[in-house]
Amino acid sequence: MIRVLDKFIADKIAAGEVIERPVSAVKELVENSIDAGAHSVIVEIRGGGKAYIRVTDDGCGIPPEEAETAFLRHATSKISSIADLDNIQSLGFRGEALASIAAVSRLTLVTRTADNNAGIRLIMHGGKVISKETAGANKGTTIVAEDLFYNTPARRKFMGTDSREGSAVIELIQQYAVCYPAVRFMMIRNGETVFTTAGDGDALHTIQTLYPDANHAGLIPVSGEHVSGYVSDPGTTKSTRRGQLFFVNGRLVDSKVIEKGLLNGYGGRIFSGHPVAILFIEAEPSEIDVNIHPGKREIKFLKEAEIVSDISAAVNAAMLTRESVPSGLPAKDADNTPSQVLSAMDSEAEAFTPVGTAPLHDDRGLKKSGSHAARPYAGSSEKPGYTGEQSSIREFLGSIVREKPSAPVQEKAAAVSETAPDVPEDTGSKEESSAFSWMPHVEEPVRQQFSFDGLVYKGYLFDTFIVMQSEDTVYLFDQHAAHERIFYEKFTGNYLSGEKFTQPILTPVTINVSADVYYMSREWLEPLTHAGFDIDDFGADTFVIRGIPSYMELSEAESFARAYLEGLEEHSGRNDTVIDKLIMKSCKSAVKANEKLSQLEIDRLISDLAACSNPYCCPHGRPTFIRYTRYEIERSFRRK
Repeated sequence: MIRVLDKFIADKIAAGEVIERPVSAVKELVENSIDAGAHSVIVEIRGGGKAYIRVTDDGCGIPPEEAETAFLRHATSKISSIADLDNIQSLGFRGEALASIAAVSRLTLVTRTADNNAGIRLIMHGGKVISKETAGANKGTTIVAEDLFYNTPARRKFMGTDSREGSAVIELIQQYAVCYPAVRFMMIRNGETVFTTAGDGDALHTIQTLYPDANHAGLIPVSGEHVSGYVSDPGTTKSTRRGQLFFVNGRLVDSKVIEKGLLNGYGGRIFSGHPVAILFIEAEPSEIDVNIHPGKREIKFLKEAEIVSDISAAVNAAMLTRESVPSGLPAKDADNTPSQVLSAMDSEAEAFTPVGTAPLHDDRGLKKSGSHAARPYAGSSEKPGYTGEQSSIREFLGSIVREKPSAPVQEKAAAVSETAPDVPEDTGSKEESSAFSWMPHVEEPVRQQFSFDGLVYKGYLFDTFIVMQSEDTVYLFDQHAAHERIFYEKFTGNYLSGEKFTQPILTPVTINVSADVYYMSREWLEPLTHAGFDIDDFGADTFVIRGIPSYMELSEAESFARAYLEGLEEHSGRNDTVIDKLIMKSCKSAVKANEKLSQLEIDRLISDLAACSNPYCCPHGRPTFIRYTRYEIERSFRRK
């Protein structure tokens, strides 16, 4: 029997699609604050966000007559026609967030616009309005969501521990603070301030304040037509992609397209792990589709190839600088960020303050030097109201609601309001920003191209490492890795060149293979023929080689062909590329460690390496040379 679902049930199902866990609710509320032109955003959670979420901003606020309408499903101020979907410049636009959050929580809204002398307080339980009254409030909006999923226990039981859910919220706010360094963010967890940012617009300062680990200490700026941001040198990598943040028109996204451009830009320089990268992509709204996933984390580019090319070129340019040469003091793959520290805490040990009884916070957790970047906002006439000069959080916070409700049903909301911050009024003004005013300011990189010309020979260590110096930097060259790169480019250059010359051999070489390789499709023969081999079927699971590439010795060619055919056996017919085999060959051909070179051979090695298209790493991705600055050396001796 087919029936139309009850509205109560339908709303809960719809809410579950948008709000999966506390971090989902926080994301939607913070994005609304940013869309509202906020310059200051305070996020507070208790019990990992399951018990209590509060987001307070100094944005434009909601007019009293529109307060209830804002919680209707698909009620939005961001779009009004189908054409607007092709020009989305806001983070939210579908009108689902507030309705979804209200449907699965006990929600309190306090808001005031600049045009009104008084604000409005709206209380809703499970999407139903309980009360609505006039209230004193500063301009902006505070939304408190308590007991998340209290009326959908099936959803609630699948949430993680308080520690895990809280860590996800903290990580999210860190990420938005990076993208919006001109917005001042404050993150409070269980009554303690986790971090606060200056909102001074300095993107790099913000990044390094939130991520004070060594991985983010030496980031290299990148700049292109569509991209700006920062990346790590090839030697600074993490075991996961947690160090990669991608923002498109101010929206935090996951994107294989951006990942492809990033890795193409490194061009094989990474030996293992994932580079650190914080990239801001600017694209015409009509050329991206952000409406393909309820959480809006996925995105489609209309001009994927153009985006990939631009990111690749920008990152590759950064990889040609002196700063991109891996340091001899590699960064450890460790996170010292607030979200990582807190995620390690056991939820049973969390200090949980009951709803409505949290004290005003002192300044023990406030990082007075914290800095985060937020963007200026279109249509907003405010500037940041926080000065960072307060001696305590008590002076920083206040009560956003100055009149307490008297009705019994509003007692909890009144208690909540007692701890809500007083966001200072803003009397400043600024010019209306452009559609892409969200883009954080990234200092235009001053490129110091690495040059072999200024290198001066200084010594030879362990018959393996060549010591060169240029100004205040010392470089250690690994002779084996450098020789691998030289041979690899020689071999691949010959392979990729147009005409191949085959030299006949007096005594043909026979190679036996397994039956499965012998009887498989013979497409694998074409790469060998293209490389310069004269190879034919000899019958009885055997192939015969009568000619070899002119750029190989007989022993090298035989070894190469056998390795190539062995690869077919190991991978059940899935042929490794000839290029992979050339990598193996270059490794075997290169001079090894502890093979002492003469001064003439060292000079030739450095000269040949300088002539390579990519002299920075061997074919396997290991660095061919690393650097030590004078400052790093002096610091090691504690002279700095």
